Amino acid sequence: MTTSLPVPAAGNRETGDWRAGLLPHVFAVFLVLHGLVHVYGFTVPWFHRGLRGVDYSTRILNGSLDVGNTAMKMLGVVWLAVAVAFVVVGVMLWRGHPWARRTTVTLLLGSVVLCTIGLPGSVMGLVIDVVLLALLAVVSDRLIAHSERRAGV
Repeated sequence: MTTSLPVPAAGNRETGDWRAGLLPHVFAVFLVLHGLVHVYGFTVPWFHRGLRGVDYSTRILNGSLDVGNTAMKMLGVVWLAVAVAFVVVGVMLWRGHPWARRTTVTLLLGSVVLCTIGLPGSVMGLVIDVVLLALLAVVSDRLIAHSERRAGV
C-alpha cells in the first residue's frame, strides 16, 4: 500500500520560492480584468454608445460586412458570455484547477476570433489575446502548471 505525500504549498517564504506561486495569481487577475473589458463589446450594441471617438456601427470584419442591429445585439451577448468565461477561467487558474491550461488556451483562441469579427474597434483586445497566447506558449509552466501542481494534478 502506497501513500502519496501532500503537495507542498505554493512556495516557501524562507527560500524565496513564494514568488513562483505569485505568477499564476497575477496571470489569473489579468485574465479577469481582460474579461471585464469584454463587457464593453456587450454594452455598445445594446446601448448604442461607445467610448469617446467610437461610434456604434453594425459593421463587422473591419467594416466589410453590415449585419444589422439584431445580429449586433446577438454578437453583444457572445461578448458578454466571453467576459463571464474569462472571469471563470481566472478563478480556475487562481484555485489551481486541473483544466485551467486547456480552458485558458481555448478561451483565448475564441477571443481572438471574436476580436477579429469586431475589428477595428477590438484591435487592442486582439493584440492582448495574441500576446497572452504567446506568453502561454513560452512560459506556461510558470503561469499555469505551478498552480496545477498545487492542486495535486
